[in-house]
Amino acid sequence: MKDLIILAAHLDDFELGCVGYIIRHHNEYDNIRLYVATNNDYKEPITIENVEQLSKYIGKNIDYSNLNYGSTKLKSQFDDLKDDFYKLIDFNSSFDLLTHDEEDLHTDHTSCSDIARGLFKYCESYITLHSPSCLKFSPNYFIPLSEDDFKVKAELIQKYDIQKDHSYSKIGYYLSDEYLNIGKAYVMENYVRLYLQKHKYFDIYNLKKWSSS
Repeated sequence: MKDLIILAAHLDDFELGCVGYIIRHHNEYDNIRLYVATNNDYKEPITIENVEQLSKYIGKNIDYSNLNYGSTKLKSQFDDLKDDFYKLIDFNSSFDLLTHDEEDLHTDHTSCSDIARGLFKYCESYITLHSPSCLKFSPNYFIPLSEDDFKVKAELIQKYDIQKDHSYSKIGYYLSDEYLNIGKAYVMENYVRLYLQKHKYFDIYNLKKWSSS
């Protein structure tokens, strides 16, 4: 067995990008450790509640820690964040890493992606998640969600209020049910039978490095 380490830039990135993978693979891990780089006084109580709700749903505890950096400031604090995160890694143990994709346009996401890639040769599997700010995400792993799975994901995300976020636009399209199931569009384009015969909801990921052991 091994651990799953998640590095997310913002508190709601966990719900937007990690739920499907955790639901599908939680039994493969001794520990699931969620590290969020930035904090937000409004969001954090929601995130803590969501982590507890998802932990109860899957029957396994998810350990949450916040590194307490400021949102939109990770690029200027890159080295400090990198040092803080690497100090949390047990290099003598086996782990998989789930984080942002290198094609993401958000500077906070890019910073986390760059930091995580420094651990590429040390992890057993390296997986990237889709986010609303991805430029050209290329999923190669499609995880179907049951009706109950999707309902839980939607409940978690819709607790947030975009008007209280740090978003400059305050346009919360990615909080809608349609966007939460954006993985379906990729499946329809690439796996017609999977979509038509079996499932309605999907989360999508890119497996950069994969070990089934």
